[in-house]
Amino acid sequence: MDFLFVDNAAMQMILAPTQFDVILTENMFGDIISDEGSVIGGSIGLLPSASVGAKVGLYEPIHGSFPQGAGKNIANPMATILSAAMLLETSLNLVEEANAIRAAVSKAIDENVATEDLNKQNPVGTDAVGDFIAAAVSEVVKA
Repeated sequence: MDFLFVDNAAMQMILAPTQFDVILTENMFGDIISDEGSVIGGSIGLLPSASVGAKVGLYEPIHGSFPQGAGKNIANPMATILSAAMLLETSLNLVEEANAIRAAVSKAIDENVATEDLNKQNPVGTDAVGDFIAAAVSEVVKA
């Protein structure tokens, strides 16, 4: 474990992001650094987050709500799905189940089954991404 001042951590996130596995910080700095990290990953729609206390955890995508996309079938559901994986692993100790979800999301990305933020050429809708990931999780669980 290393300690970094937030300005250095923000710089290191750009220069050498792979040095980080987990960043533990207060909410304000976490919001800034996680938004910065979303650019590296290709979309803010990919990043889950957790605010975990001694008894309660809150799991959510870093992007928050997307009211402009309501009813349009354009929102990337991957960060929300990955937030569920974090909940399963961190709060419920369901590691295999969480890994199955992460593998399914990776498969969707690898096969370019993604909304417009990740797939400009041939995007699919929120429902298609969710259906693909659900089917991929089922395949992993059956195996």
